[in-house]
Amino acid sequence: QEVYKKLDEIEASKAIPKAHSLLKGLGFTQEMIEGPSRMLSGGWRMRVALAKVLFCKPDILLLDEPTNHLDLDAVMWLQDYLSTFENTVLVVSHAREFLNDVCTDIIHLNNLKIDYYRGGFEEFESQRKANISRKIKEYEAQQMKINHVKTFIDKFRFNYKRASFILKLALLINNLIY
Repeated sequence: QEVYKKLDEIEASKAIPKAHSLLKGLGFTQEMIEGPSRMLSGGWRMRVALAKVLFCKPDILLLDEPTNHLDLDAVMWLQDYLSTFENTVLVVSHAREFLNDVCTDIIHLNNLKIDYYRGGFEEFESQRKANISRKIKEYEAQQMKINHVKTFIDKFRFNYKRASFILKLALLINNLIY
């Protein structure tokens, strides 16, 4: 009874149709599905590996360049499949259109810092450009402040009455730079 209960839980009766559906979506013919996998080329074996992973439906699916060995029809099918995938998918890819269709969030690792962006690849690019532009403006404003304070210090450097004020400004500049 326990075995039958477990088989019902994992939906064992739907396993073969599910496997066929995944393989058909990835471009396999009926002959390829029925034949031994050792007769397949390396690219088709990669598709078998992808089908195995998708079949298991893991909580977290990690994919590294999943479109590399796929033709256009298989890529389109995979995009549709992953767009409706219920669990978390982490994809590393250079295929921009694929990322636009599949991703809802982008994590960007740059200079040992992780930046988090909402949306697909196009949103990531526009948000990143806006962030870079903002940082450049902040840097330029900071440099203007520093130059203004340096000019002020140079102007009153030898004025004894303003020595404590100039010391405070020098400390302020030091904090701005570092």
